[in-house]
Amino acid sequence: MKIILFGPQNAGKTSLMRTTCLGYNFMKVLNLKPTKGVSRENFIFRGIMELNVWDLGGQERYLERYFSESQRELIFSEAATAVFMVDSAAVDLEVRDIFEKFLKYVLEFSPKIDTIYVLLNKIDLQESKEDDYYQILTKDLNNGMMERIAFTPVSVKEGSAQHRLIEILDYEIQKNTLSLQRLGKIRHLLDELKINTLSEYLLFNQPDGLLISSTFGKFESKPLQFMRFEIGTLDSNIYSIYQQIMELQSVSNLSPLSLSTIIYESENCWILVKEVSNGAVLMAVTRNKSPEVFSSVMNALTGDTFKNLKLYLKSSEY
Repeated sequence: MKIILFGPQNAGKTSLMRTTCLGYNFMKVLNLKPTKGVSRENFIFRGIMELNVWDLGGQERYLERYFSESQRELIFSEAATAVFMVDSAAVDLEVRDIFEKFLKYVLEFSPKIDTIYVLLNKIDLQESKEDDYYQILTKDLNNGMMERIAFTPVSVKEGSAQHRLIEILDYEIQKNTLSLQRLGKIRHLLDELKINTLSEYLLFNQPDGLLISSTFGKFESKPLQFMRFEIGTLDSNIYSIYQQIMELQSVSNLSPLSLSTIIYESENCWILVKEVSNGAVLMAVTRNKSPEVFSSVMNALTGDTFKNLKLYLKSSEY
């Protein structure tokens, strides 16, 4: 699915893309250099939909190239989602012309897009003038066009921009039949794991930490609270100790890399985190700490349903 991130330079497009799609912390994108031309990267969103994100550099020389007769169809065609982003703390009247051309070519070359999203970024700054920018961008737009544009004041720094982009992409998933079918199958397998184990199960997408599915039902995390699971990257001293133990036990065919399950203990429950595939991590939360419940979860995580989940995720990888 092609996603267009468009707008003038310094709007925060690349920061938004990397913090949302890669789970980066905001501090990691503070000093990003401006994007030169078109940056195209593929991501798997929530483990079920492949995104082809076109992050378009906003310097004037690049904008002229995108709008040129030789490039406009390539840039704006076959897009499923189009996002226009501006720096609301740096109001520029010339952006109105850029926005006008953006609307024209998106609607011409990707007519199936029903909503165009505008993010007024950096509202966390005191000098932000998102209301002024809204007036500039909407000037002379007719009612029909206004109904097709969704404006949202956001902040990449505070996480509301990421939250909004996730909402937009989730909406696209709801329109995608194949993604819904895949999500339904995953939910069915998680429900099977839940049977007779007195536990709840959550499946996370490993690269960005976003929830794929849960037996809890609808479950949301707050902006910027993305989880990145790095199971299997244990410290080298643990590797060394583990290897020595295996040698003392005359076991030579097990590697530290096979340590793919982590167990946490709280006062009231057990939490087990287990890798399912290279792109997904399963979390099991028990309802109590009885040995029977723990044993039932361990059996579930080594049984046929878990194997089926693992096989299904592997067979569905893009």
